[in-house]
Amino acid sequence: MAPRPAGRIRVHPILPALSTEKFYAGVKKKPGPKRKQLAESLRAAPRRVEYPYRSYKVSYKLRVLSYWITPSIGAGPTQLRKPTRAETATQFGVPEANLSRWKKEEQEGKFQGLTLEQYRVPGGGRQRKWEVLEHALYEKFRYRWASGGIVRRGWFRRVSKELFLQHYPDEAQTSFCFSNGWFRRFLSFHQVSLRFVTNTASQLPSDFSNAILNWMRFNRRNSQLRPGNGQVPGDVLADVGRYTLSNIVNMDQTPLPFEYLEGRTYNQKGEKTIWAQSSHSGWDKRQATIQLAVFADGIPRVKPLVFFRGLGVGATILTERETYDPRVVVKFNPKAYANSSNMVEWLDEQLVPILEGRPTLLVLDLFGAHKTEEVLDTFSANDIVVSMIPGGCTSLVQPLDVSINQPFKDILRVSRLTFR
Repeated sequence: MAPRPAGRIRVHPILPALSTEKFYAGVKKKPGPKRKQLAESLRAAPRRVEYPYRSYKVSYKLRVLSYWITPSIGAGPTQLRKPTRAETATQFGVPEANLSRWKKEEQEGKFQGLTLEQYRVPGGGRQRKWEVLEHALYEKFRYRWASGGIVRRGWFRRVSKELFLQHYPDEAQTSFCFSNGWFRRFLSFHQVSLRFVTNTASQLPSDFSNAILNWMRFNRRNSQLRPGNGQVPGDVLADVGRYTLSNIVNMDQTPLPFEYLEGRTYNQKGEKTIWAQSSHSGWDKRQATIQLAVFADGIPRVKPLVFFRGLGVGATILTERETYDPRVVVKFNPKAYANSSNMVEWLDEQLVPILEGRPTLLVLDLFGAHKTEEVLDTFSANDIVVSMIPGGCTSLVQPLDVSINQPFKDILRVSRLTFR
């Protein structure tokens, strides 16, 4: 068969022959966007391979399986539960299907004679020698943690040695060593880590919800209109019961450190000594006290009050007073925090003059200087109802602690580092 001539189409037996250009010129083009060049088209990024193919040693498989069957995740104040298959796969970065296959292989004895009993510690891959001691130590730790006690490495060392003598009286004292490796494996097995303290309280109430409810009932009961106090329902002055918003006050005192030095900082690996700049030697251990007051309507009416340690006398102090900002009141106290005399001075000099004789609700912490006879008489003489926040509940219902003190200290810390 002869080849078809270039530039021509197959000749129809009836229609006349047309050139290729004339034939395609009469064909209607398909609708739609034009094809883009490969460089102009947007392509999705290739999917990341989550579980690249790799081989696992038998010891690693047994370590993963031991973590899977060991209660190591907190399920209550003193209870632990076993991790799920998904949690175990996420912890070690292996496919979930591998876990089921490895478990079946271990049960069939295909792991070169090794068993799970030799890999009971998830973090170290070795058998727990002092299992009874570790269990008792963890129970004591949970009890101390629940009661709000500080737990550091020294506490673990002291208590573990006491428990060793209690549970292993026949063993020599030198057979148990509080080593870094044992302590690290103990923390890993029980999911314990060193953390920063975020909240402090002098007393942890066992039933803080009832304490807070009783405190709120006290506030509501004392906010009701009283006969004979010159106010009636509908009075424009009674914004919240018998109190105006300008006469609902919250006052709190918080420590004010002289030097903001963080407990931790980033540094090059291998450095044995981590230095931090300080303005004066020992200033990280010195502090003052600042007293802030906020009103329910958000308008500041009293000045911040700062207490420095000392007597406030001498030529140096008199010269220093001239540099104080007029928007802040500075007092001196031998212990750098307010006492009952300072409280009475603050009431007479700042709070009482702006109350204009109206009934006032003053919210305070349960602090000894707020409950002395001299202070309570001053409250009663000026129609001030004191609402004491229950002990241990300031982090929950104290407005200054919840919303103001921490941002204030953050701003002060940034300003201190900026103008150093």
